[in-house]
Amino acid sequence: MSNDNIGRDVLAFLTGNLLDPTPLNYRFGYLYLTRSSKVICHETDTYIENGMRMKQETIVEIMGKHASASDDPEERIAARDEAVEMFLNAAGELARETKRQADGVGRDIAEESQVIQEGAEGEDLKGAIRRIVDRAAQAERELSTASSQIDRLQRDLEEARNKALVDELTGIPNRRATRATIQDLEIRKVRYCTAIIDIDHFKAINDTYGHPVGDRALRLVAESLREALAPWPVGRWGGEEFLVVAETPDAQRVSEKVQIAKDALADRNLKLRETDEPMGAITFSAGVAANYETSEETLRRADNALYEAKKTGRNKVLIAPDTGRVADAA
Repeated sequence: MSNDNIGRDVLAFLTGNLLDPTPLNYRFGYLYLTRSSKVICHETDTYIENGMRMKQETIVEIMGKHASASDDPEERIAARDEAVEMFLNAAGELARETKRQADGVGRDIAEESQVIQEGAEGEDLKGAIRRIVDRAAQAERELSTASSQIDRLQRDLEEARNKALVDELTGIPNRRATRATIQDLEIRKVRYCTAIIDIDHFKAINDTYGHPVGDRALRLVAESLREALAPWPVGRWGGEEFLVVAETPDAQRVSEKVQIAKDALADRNLKLRETDEPMGAITFSAGVAANYETSEETLRRADNALYEAKKTGRNKVLIAPDTGRVADAA
């Protein structure tokens, strides 16, 4: 199927389901028609086979499931961003609709009031008053419904925003949230240190025990670092790497605390959940750097120190000095 044809088919699919050709809907249609997502195909086929029309809220829900099932972090981020945008658009439309309803109530009541002012009597007067009371009651019900919808949208938006900043596997801040933390420190001109932590021989854990055990190892390390390094935030930087952002200029202090966290993790007696077989110690290497001229330079220097720690034997914490050789934390 050519790009021109798929484009036309996607638009025809959206039109047939009375869906606006928004970026989210177009990507949904594209992934469905090209059979690129098992989740989207399964969910959409179920709707179609049961003769149900795809609604906008259904698209958001299916795309959320697609994002959760995806192994591509960029795909998850993109879908969440689109969900946030959708919630914002829905909230805006709800606000506009509420205003239209309020304007309509005002006009209706004004018309009935005019009838009364012009001297309506008897049944005409009773009817005008009754219509005012009924319209006010209707407006109150509509306002209550709109208020409930706004509350739901606010909860959905907050949930989407939070998910966009949290690593799904480990439950700690993700790369985007960690970069935002660094950016905030830079804006406030607060001196800080970063520590890049990388699990030693993580590929061997996956190869030997399988990815489910590797995932559990990542969660274990994340929780160990979060507890040991509090109140400094620890984020998942990517793969088996974690990033600590410490609001202190003292790289030696940071390295010592990371060293303590490393030793505590290595001392744990780990066993496989399935067989109770000893798994061996989990260790990590780390590079620490005080903030430099830019955040990118700071991260580069921390990464260089981490590389040196890996190259010289692993299971150690090294500090990146301003100049010269990388310093051992011990």
